[in-house]
Amino acid sequence: MVWVDRMLIFATDPEVFAVLAAGAVILNLNVLLLGGHIIIFQSLSLLGYCLFPLDIGTVICMLKDNVILKIVVVGITLAWSSWAAYPFMSVAVNPRRKALALYPVFLMYISVGFLIIAID
Repeated sequence: MVWVDRMLIFATDPEVFAVLAAGAVILNLNVLLLGGHIIIFQSLSLLGYCLFPLDIGTVICMLKDNVILKIVVVGITLAWSSWAAYPFMSVAVNPRRKALALYPVFLMYISVGFLIIAID
């Protein structure tokens, strides 16, 4: 039952929602400033679909309380989420600016990964 308490804390934590909302706004502004075309709802959809691997990692990390396992799982799911975001961002901006568009997405996923590791 301890993992249920952890899940409730993580699911109702306002910092998680704040990070995701700020990530969507920053992602949208970044793509627009790079000369791309994206709508805020596309940003939210991108974050929702591409965060699914990190959600799986969260469940795995809650089942087993081992710091090394958490780091490995978060690293794998972070790479998976970043790889999933690449096709969305590649069509939104100029091909020469893909790295600049993906950088804030990757930073947001890293912050979510740190939240996953910080679960007690």
